[in-house]
Amino acid sequence: MKNQDGCYDKLIQFTKQRGFAFSDKECKLVHALTKHKTVSAHSILMEQGKPVTKFYFLNSGIVRLFRVHKGVDYTLGLVSTNDFVSTLLYLANGLPSSCGLETLTDATLLEWGKAEVEAMKLQLSVAQDLEMAIMDRLLNWLQDHQIDAVCLTAEERYQKLMEQQPEVIRTIPLKYIASYLGIHQDSLSRIRKIVSRKT
Repeated sequence: MKNQDGCYDKLIQFTKQRGFAFSDKECKLVHALTKHKTVSAHSILMEQGKPVTKFYFLNSGIVRLFRVHKGVDYTLGLVSTNDFVSTLLYLANGLPSSCGLETLTDATLLEWGKAEVEAMKLQLSVAQDLEMAIMDRLLNWLQDHQIDAVCLTAEERYQKLMEQQPEVIRTIPLKYIASYLGIHQDSLSRIRKIVSRKT
């Protein structure tokens, strides 16, 4: 695969970290089926209530998963670089999404439509490995998110976010972090002061 601009490096890294890799022939196929795009902050990648038409791999930037319920915007997840966003299940079935995806920073992405995803499923020998890796990543995230919400305090969840995604803490407005933690922004400010004194 010609990768002079490095736009496929993180995708290749994602597969190798999970114990499989594309052959040279498969790399060329992925390259041919993939659109590389740059989007500005606050672009909507997936719209709540609308059919999912695209699947993405986030090369750089931060994306939030959110849901608007009874007029209130809830941030459910924060994704930062080297991960897939959107859902293969909704893409395959043409189902409307229960959530939305929004870039919180300028972002670079690899993009596939349904036809491109189906072509890769048919022609890549590691397609099942890749799909299982994506599903495993999603299920682990859901499990961790549920456990953290029940077992950890807001301060502990903030500290975990600091450790695992420091770029999120440095980059995005506090209102999104507070929403993700399920607390008021004033409470987040107090937590930040407490954590700052400890460190």
